[in-house]
Amino acid sequence: MISFSAAAWLRVAQVAGMGFLFVPISLVAYIGIPAEKNNAVAGIINFMRNIGSSVGTSIVTTLIARRSQFHQEILADNARAGNSNFQNSVIGLAQHLASSGVSAPDAKMQAYARIYQGIQAEAGTLAYIDTFMVLAVGAAIMFFLAFILRKNDPGGGGEIAAG
Repeated sequence: MISFSAAAWLRVAQVAGMGFLFVPISLVAYIGIPAEKNNAVAGIINFMRNIGSSVGTSIVTTLIARRSQFHQEILADNARAGNSNFQNSVIGLAQHLASSGVSAPDAKMQAYARIYQGIQAEAGTLAYIDTFMVLAVGAAIMFFLAFILRKNDPGGGGEIAAG
């Protein structure tokens, strides 16, 4: 269980960097744009933000699903009948469940189910770690690409980037 205060502070930590993202994006978007085109720029920025968030959500969702399947395949390779550690785990868990009052056949089935559930949870965790690393690399690349953007000259005036 999580308290409201902990959830609120977690959300604050999640969005604390938003200003560091949206302010520079807006600044770069308006460089060299005449004042009469501000509304058009705002519309394009909002459109691209919405498209980017949709595409980003789709990419992350797909990446998590694919990496989860990949990790589940790797982990399940160790959970086979020929693996003595796996068989010992099933037998030990089934005995524990049987001693808790579950019938022997049900205990063995529940042991398999619980081990599979653990494999799925581990695969999901590894998939999120992989996805986080991909996003971190992407963010690092974007950080360095920001240094090749055209410099802002607020007093320059007269230059029009988009016609």
